[in-house]
Amino acid sequence: MLWENLREEEFESAIERSGRLCIIPLGCMEKHGQHLPMGTDSYIAKTITEKACEQEEVMIFPAGMWLGEVSCFHSEDDPKSSRLRGCIGINPTTLLLILEELCDEIARNGFDKILIANSHGGNVPMLSYFVRAQCYKKKDYATMWTWANLDEEMTPEAIMKLHQARPDDFAMLTDDDITTLKGYLGTNYGGGHADMREAALLMCNYPELVSSDSFETESGLSIHRADYLYKEGIDFGHAWISNYPNAYSALPPHGCSQTIGEAMVKIAAERMARIFKLLKNDDDCVRMAKHEPQPIN
Repeated sequence: MLWENLREEEFESAIERSGRLCIIPLGCMEKHGQHLPMGTDSYIAKTITEKACEQEEVMIFPAGMWLGEVSCFHSEDDPKSSRLRGCIGINPTTLLLILEELCDEIARNGFDKILIANSHGGNVPMLSYFVRAQCYKKKDYATMWTWANLDEEMTPEAIMKLHQARPDDFAMLTDDDITTLKGYLGTNYGGGHADMREAALLMCNYPELVSSDSFETESGLSIHRADYLYKEGIDFGHAWISNYPNAYSALPPHGCSQTIGEAMVKIAAERMARIFKLLKNDDDCVRMAKHEPQPIN
């Protein structure tokens, strides 16, 4: 169920059918090389959650594509010279306030279990802090987050293994797709940002937004500027963009296809549907959020 598509009179039934569970798909608005659009992560989260909702009905709230943490771009004085035009970076403190307001409003409307389905790596520190900070406030609802897409489930090895174990379920994969996946074995697609995995996931529903002619317009290889910090385990907000000034961390995603994307979305949606079912039938997470004791059976 899409929140924005319902009439007011339909919400009572929707709350019941969803088990009072509302999902917030979350991505960001940032550069993904020259071959993928700014909203790539948001499109991926939206595609996976909506596909999972076909298997296990929940409420999906329409989070804005800009609602993501990309603060390393926020401080760019001249996006033209840095080739980072199109990125939208909102102060993380503001984002945390907006997230809390949204969750409070979703809960006021009758949903006491809120799950943020994230598909952007830069959101992880913010979301981990956000759900923990909720513990310091009196809330009558549970706030949680999870990955919309787990990278380890979409490695070439994992997809090929599933294709062998469940050939009927993954019949969309062609011989060319298998050859492509074999070519990426051991590489993990060469990165994790604007890589073959993200390109294929986007191609599942939005193939027109992928520019295959631009795969090699810019390099996705690290220039290793901040490696000395990573080597010593130092966390520095500017490290990633300093290593990848093109905002692209991957091998060129040659061979990505709509059918590989369909397989990846299927894998991610099956996991999300399991999570939806678990949380729809679970009220103990709400009791924990309210600091109530576990009921005695």
